[in-house]
Amino acid sequence: MAMLGYARVSTHGQVLDIQELQLRAEGCTRIYAEKESGISAKRPVLKRLLHEVKPGDVVIFAALDRLTREGPYRTLAILELITSRGATYRSLAEPWADTTTELGEVLAALVGYIARKTRQDIIRRTSAGRQRARERGVKFGRRPKLSPQQQALALTRRLAGERPETIAQSYKVSASTILRLKAKPS
Repeated sequence: MAMLGYARVSTHGQVLDIQELQLRAEGCTRIYAEKESGISAKRPVLKRLLHEVKPGDVVIFAALDRLTREGPYRTLAILELITSRGATYRSLAEPWADTTTELGEVLAALVGYIARKTRQDIIRRTSAGRQRARERGVKFGRRPKLSPQQQALALTRRLAGERPETIAQSYKVSASTILRLKAKPS
């Protein structure tokens, strides 16, 4: 069993000293520290920790917001990944987020259930809202950069052998916009 610490600050101007001291005081034998935004998807040190954690390990962090700032669902996903690998976790700032105790396990499961239920409700409501909007004729997605007439003319020019880059310049769009054009079924 290893005691693994995770410390994070958002910018390179900040220091990790306080978090590292707290983690060492808790008995962490290895500390994974990084300077990266909590909402960033590219967090190589956290990814390495999650990859290297083993059954029986305890992952300790100063506070849940050090783990991620992507919201409760991402936080729960990270915590679930830790427990799915047979490890436990403990937050120094949030005593309830401690799966090293039975009460902490129960509380974590309850919070996880509530978050999953809330997420399901959000998905259901937004899906119903999109369906109602479609029924009212609302079109989703980005508006086309070219009008239907411009699309038809650009496609005709492309099929006639004109270079997509040349056509794109005349409409002030990218060549990939011209290359994506397809003939409309009649």
